[in-house]
Amino acid sequence: MQVSKKLFTSLMSQVVTTITRSYRVTVVGGSSELGQTVCLLLRAQPSITRLNVHDTLIQTPGVILDLSHIPAESYLKGYVGEETLERALKGSDIVIAAGGLVNRPGISNEAWMATNTNFIKMLVRKVAKISPLPMVGILTDPVNVLVPMAAEVMRNSGEYDAKKLFGITTVDHLRAQSLYATENNLPARGCIVPVIGGRSGKTAIPLLSQAKPKCQMNEKAIQEFTSKFQKCDENIREAKKGWSASLSVAYGALMFTRSIIDALDGRPAKVAAFVENNDFGSHYFSGTININHHGVTDMQRFTDLSEYECHLLERSIAQIRQDVLKGKKILELA
Repeated sequence: MQVSKKLFTSLMSQVVTTITRSYRVTVVGGSSELGQTVCLLLRAQPSITRLNVHDTLIQTPGVILDLSHIPAESYLKGYVGEETLERALKGSDIVIAAGGLVNRPGISNEAWMATNTNFIKMLVRKVAKISPLPMVGILTDPVNVLVPMAAEVMRNSGEYDAKKLFGITTVDHLRAQSLYATENNLPARGCIVPVIGGRSGKTAIPLLSQAKPKCQMNEKAIQEFTSKFQKCDENIREAKKGWSASLSVAYGALMFTRSIIDALDGRPAKVAAFVENNDFGSHYFSGTININHHGVTDMQRFTDLSEYECHLLERSIAQIRQDVLKGKKILELA
């Protein structure tokens, strides 16, 4: 039986697109409360052939030993101390920043900010010297401040590509989806609620006008929903007696990593992220991002927001501008 050249090429193309490459992922801050959960979720991902775990904390060898007891085909390697960071990052396709302090009672805002700022500076200075640059996802808060700061540090330290730097905001979309399902007695997996703005209670905006499936909610219900959504971090810390929302945030990091791997494999992919974006006059903005193997391509846009959402958006953009400036000033004072 003769097979035409055109058909053969088409068949081979389909075969090639089904081949999944293998990837090296490095979690920096992997021994932190959040980082350990991220490492646990990534440990058994079949497309990750090597999982590097880096931290400066003394419990890091124990974390590696603990993770090694999970049967997985991926190679696991731990690195302890700032002097080992460059080795941990070498050859990475994806880097997840999960270290720093959680903003909880008993920790001053100054100490929290200083610790997390220094952590991100340490990381991105090393990342900027890697060629080719890996995809970098930042979980460490405050994302609205640290992502713009990271961009400036990378520009000054080596290479920088705006398409490859992400503040991971997946947890906001997960929360909006789950809350919307509960509010309307729907299966959560079948709900979609876009979230735009930034990664903080004051700047993250759930777009109920764009939610699917469409449900009738009056103005009071919408405002109560938005208030509950924006207080999620605060409510979780209170319910967990000072501990952070590490479980849902870590799950968001897993979804982010899976999507990045899809994009690197050449498949259509989206992530929820805070990225460099000048469309709103804030230089950075969060939303649903289309990505390919080079990184960010474009952000999903909405033109028919409600009056209430427009009001929230104006307040969000004003706050994001302040956060971005704060990030850049931190760098200037360094």
